[in-house]
Amino acid sequence: MDKHRSNGLSAHRVLVVLPSAPVKDATVEELEERMRSASRVESQAKAVRVEAAAELVLRRGQGLTEKTVREQSGQSTGKSRKEVETAGKLKDLPVTSDAFRKGEITFDHAQIIADAAGRVEIDEEELVDKASSQPVDVFVRTARQHEQERSEDDGMSTLKKQRRNRKAWIRVARGDGMTVLHAEFDPVTGERVKTALAAKTRELWREEDPDHRPSTEQRMADALADLICRPDARKKAPITTLFLIADYDIGLRQIHDARLGDGTPMPVEVFKDLACQARILPAIFNSRGQPLWVGLGRRTATPAQRMALIARDRGCVGCGADPAWCQAHHIVHWAAEGPTDIDNLVLLCSRCHHRVHDEDWEVQQAPQGEYVLQPPSPDSRRPLPIRTPRRRRRKSTTKLLR
Repeated sequence: MDKHRSNGLSAHRVLVVLPSAPVKDATVEELEERMRSASRVESQAKAVRVEAAAELVLRRGQGLTEKTVREQSGQSTGKSRKEVETAGKLKDLPVTSDAFRKGEITFDHAQIIADAAGRVEIDEEELVDKASSQPVDVFVRTARQHEQERSEDDGMSTLKKQRRNRKAWIRVARGDGMTVLHAEFDPVTGERVKTALAAKTRELWREEDPDHRPSTEQRMADALADLICRPDARKKAPITTLFLIADYDIGLRQIHDARLGDGTPMPVEVFKDLACQARILPAIFNSRGQPLWVGLGRRTATPAQRMALIARDRGCVGCGADPAWCQAHHIVHWAAEGPTDIDNLVLLCSRCHHRVHDEDWEVQQAPQGEYVLQPPSPDSRRPLPIRTPRRRRRKSTTKLLR
């Protein structure tokens, strides 16, 4: 290889300087800095590849570029195609591209912004600013809300497109012969499906032998099979509630900011249509017959309390998991005379619930008013529990969830 060619390749080669000190010699702060800088470099390296892919499309076309990305990255065909498509969109989004190149946002953040820009006219700087401080699972909700607010028809065209794009398929895995189901729904239909599945999953949990419980994934698979296959399951299917929230402007006498329980926005017209088929629970949840402060007289949250928690927390206060899979947790434990009152309850998923009970994590209220889950301080942290046989772990789970 001649000198010019060698120098040319070197000028386009991506190099990363790796830490020289062993991990075992690093302090906690140094380990956190390693993770932070590694994440930033990961995004920067991905930005280099995406930028190169955008230029390669101009020279070799979409198909050959997708093939090159797949071969060079080891990604699947689908992910390679999406990366190349996003690369093309980012050329028209300079603020997003710059933040991505600097490692301030990830590829997933950039992809969400690029997709939103293809549907509505976005405020790019606002989205990039929020993306730089929010995890992807939080930012995707932020972007949906932003898109809804800037939509000319209150998101109705987006919802109609989502409904047209619904699909489902079933296949048999070539490896182990397992049957695989996959389905995609618009947000409103998806909320109905999710709510029914969650209710059936809770019903099966109540019927199980506490000493021989299946895993959460196994229970969910059983619930889905029951809802689809058993004739009596459809007749006895648990009553489910589609939880909707909207604000009412008294001055204008108009409903606005319609959304699902997890914060997913929806067109007001769709909200009104669904409301015609439902019972209405006003925003003042502590009306007669819907108590939110029940003290020590009841251990589990009432249905009205659970709805209020969904409206307030929108999901697990620890990780943001969907409210359908969350439980109402007492901040001051009920066994320690913590009342079953709305200001002593938060939503926690099973995983975060165990962190509170088994690893001394604590629910705290942030200055802005929202509840957050915080790990124990290093000085107060007790040793992590030793892994125990599965049977004993099930007993621990039973005690927690009852």
